[in-house]
Amino acid sequence: MPVVGVDGSPDGWLAVRYEDEQYEAAVQYETIGKLWEDNQDAETMLVDVPIGLRETSNDPRKCDSQAREALGSPRSRSVFPTPVRAAVHCRNYERAKKTQEQLTDGSLGTQTWAICDKIRELDCFFARSEDARGIVREAHPELCFWALNESDAMAHSKTGQPLMAFWERVDVLEAVDDDALQSIRDAGQSLTETTASNDDLLDAFALAISASSLTASVDTLPDDPEDDPQNLPMEMVYSIP
Repeated sequence: MPVVGVDGSPDGWLAVRYEDEQYEAAVQYETIGKLWEDNQDAETMLVDVPIGLRETSNDPRKCDSQAREALGSPRSRSVFPTPVRAAVHCRNYERAKKTQEQLTDGSLGTQTWAICDKIRELDCFFARSEDARGIVREAHPELCFWALNESDAMAHSKTGQPLMAFWERVDVLEAVDDDALQSIRDAGQSLTETTASNDDLLDAFALAISASSLTASVDTLPDDPEDDPQNLPMEMVYSIP
């Protein structure tokens, strides 16, 4: 069965598709709707964007807290606080920040606001695409790398040590998929119309490999996720080789 790993990139959604244990294609999509339209045969589609959202509480989602605990310092910093739904649907930062403060006892940082457009698009997508529920699921690339690396978080920062970080993550993917490096190269050379980075591509590969039959069946943080008020699970999916 085909599976897809999806990274929210600057110009849309970067999707890496595997069929059984083999890399098949990498495609840049402008919208999540078009991505879903082209991949409705997927058994699983893992996306690195929060899906289940709180609405009137600043309590951290259990999946966020447990992911930070698993990753430890400093990789735990890659798990940003998840905003409440009303803040996500605001159209400018000042309004979103005010909404977050009105509905919770916390505020909204600029790093979190930077991904709110992707969270909003995905939230609207689920409202009109009931058949995607249970197939399109949330994952976090660093948690996937942690799991693929025998529960050991990545040592190198993508921003502080980009070269070492890149090859460290390639090594983890190659340990699970012997052909990963060639597949990454093929994908990078085929994606001619995107501003996505090498990091975006590696993240999409990590999610696709985690969903594929190269690994065990997927697990979640927490083990028994709670649903949000829209019946979307507050979970992060990962898989052990």
